[in-house]
Amino acid sequence: MLTLSRKSVRSSWRAYAGAFTALAFGTVLIGLTVTMIGSVETTARRAQADDATRAQLEDLSAMFGLMSAISLFMALFVVASTFGFVVATRQRELGLLRLVGATPKQVRRLLLGEAAVVALAATLVGCLLGTVLGPLTLTAVRLVGATSLHLDAPPVWLPWTVAAPAGMVVALLGSRRAAKRASKVAPIAALREAAIERRRPGLAAVLVGLAAIASVVTVVLVAGDLPPVAAMLVGLFLPLLVVVALTALGPVAVPQVATVLARPFARRSIAARLASDELRTSVRTTSAIAAPVTAIAAIAGSLVVTMGFTVDWSSALNATQLAAPVVVTDPSTAGRLATDPVVGVVDERRTVSATFDELGPQDVDVVDVGRAEQSRRLRAVRGDLDDLRGRTLAASESWMFDSSVGLGEHVDARLDGGRKIRLKVVAVVPDAADLYGDLMVPADLAESRESEPSVLFVTPAPEVSDRRLLAATRVVAGDAAVPADRWLDDIASSTREMNTVALLVLLGPAGIYAGIAIVNATLIGAAQRSRQRRLLALLGATPRQVRSTALWQAGLTTATGLVLGGATTLLVGWLVWTAITRDVGDHPVTMTVPWLPLVATSGICAALALLAARVSARR
Repeated sequence: MLTLSRKSVRSSWRAYAGAFTALAFGTVLIGLTVTMIGSVETTARRAQADDATRAQLEDLSAMFGLMSAISLFMALFVVASTFGFVVATRQRELGLLRLVGATPKQVRRLLLGEAAVVALAATLVGCLLGTVLGPLTLTAVRLVGATSLHLDAPPVWLPWTVAAPAGMVVALLGSRRAAKRASKVAPIAALREAAIERRRPGLAAVLVGLAAIASVVTVVLVAGDLPPVAAMLVGLFLPLLVVVALTALGPVAVPQVATVLARPFARRSIAARLASDELRTSVRTTSAIAAPVTAIAAIAGSLVVTMGFTVDWSSALNATQLAAPVVVTDPSTAGRLATDPVVGVVDERRTVSATFDELGPQDVDVVDVGRAEQSRRLRAVRGDLDDLRGRTLAASESWMFDSSVGLGEHVDARLDGGRKIRLKVVAVVPDAADLYGDLMVPADLAESRESEPSVLFVTPAPEVSDRRLLAATRVVAGDAAVPADRWLDDIASSTREMNTVALLVLLGPAGIYAGIAIVNATLIGAAQRSRQRRLLALLGATPRQVRSTALWQAGLTTATGLVLGGATTLLVGWLVWTAITRDVGDHPVTMTVPWLPLVATSGICAALALLAARVSARR
């Protein structure tokens, strides 16, 4: 049967060209993901790696971990759906096999054999491309500013051992469900000329779709009780559930949305009317072509909005907590400022490195509670800061949520590589990452540790105006003394720039692959509809009308995917916005919608789909 499958692939290679492309580049994506994650471990093994290098590698590891989740989902999702789509397009051919006596089991084995042949060739090509592109990708990570380190590539065999089996398994799983459905094709299908496809999804698809929808509804119901950190985590992964639900129930939902979008144009353009009718009848083809657009629009849009709202949340928390009207970025002036009669309090932000037994290395702020209460409004939401003396620790709400350490519990740590001490968590403070870190120890515990201040928060003496204080501090510190609101704006601007770099790393590989998948799916769909185009020509349609119909089909399908992805982004944005506004209370917070990347994502998806449709229509 494998020999027959190989000959079948050779004779009908056009049908599998799209599946080959999707799997080859999906394997490349998986291989590059493994290379990037492996490079962190390989680089960390350097003998000369210092604490700063290890801290940077930990940040890269977290970033690459999230990127791998996005990339793997896109690769598995696109490959599985493409193989299933390709098998579904061969209904008449499979009906002919059934007509000449092939049993359902033989049809199923034939299709699985074809999938294995294509998967073997595609994974081999994908692994070879991934090996070539791996070092270039690591160089690109450094060039975009994600790191200043030279990342060492892992052994060549590592990406192969993950990417090749993953590609094969996903291709076979994607084909298995389609092959099972195809084996039930009746022999009469060989004589069927209509392109009407079954709208009702299978039982398994319905169960998966309903389970995903139930999970999304559950999250929406508890949105009012989610803390911001939890809402942001949910915002990163909720789109995956939405995409799964839309894919499982796509034959029901996607054509309906496409029909609604086409309604204003169908009355004015015959090509739009024909495209709308075709999308409504070819339900599986329509949903399969819209799938990659929906996936990248939902994932990219949700990630962009979540990261943008995170900056707004952090800025609002900083503005709420910061009482000092002047910030000095030259810590060497602390002594002179403290003797100035205009200055009330000079609060130095100092940090020391600490290594926790269970939590690893982290930076810890050394705080003078009295000064921090005046300049940074440091307060406890649980516990008591008066107890922050000796071997004690205060932690932010986010850290408590992430670490699962409770108030009153103990953690073992080494400050600046010293001997191990046991610290008791005595207070929980609000988040304000730019004013103080997630962890704080009292000054009397770390007074023997050397640490340079990074920034000074300056408050005025009694009856001294903020303007007079700023003028006095500028005499001492020059341009390093800035108003607090300007300093906060600079911090937010810098964070947004770093977020842009992070988005390039997180979405770059998956975005490129999604673009390839959009073109690939559009070309497969155009090939599937070639018989309909010829029929239109026989009925008297001009070549221009045929091309216009193909462009309308691609445009409406892409628009449907963008609408569904945009709806997902709105849901995630509402979820995060609800949690943030509740957390900051009465303090005003301005949510910045990153329109440029959202519009750019939509424009690129539409341009790729229309370009592919135009190319296919000219054949």
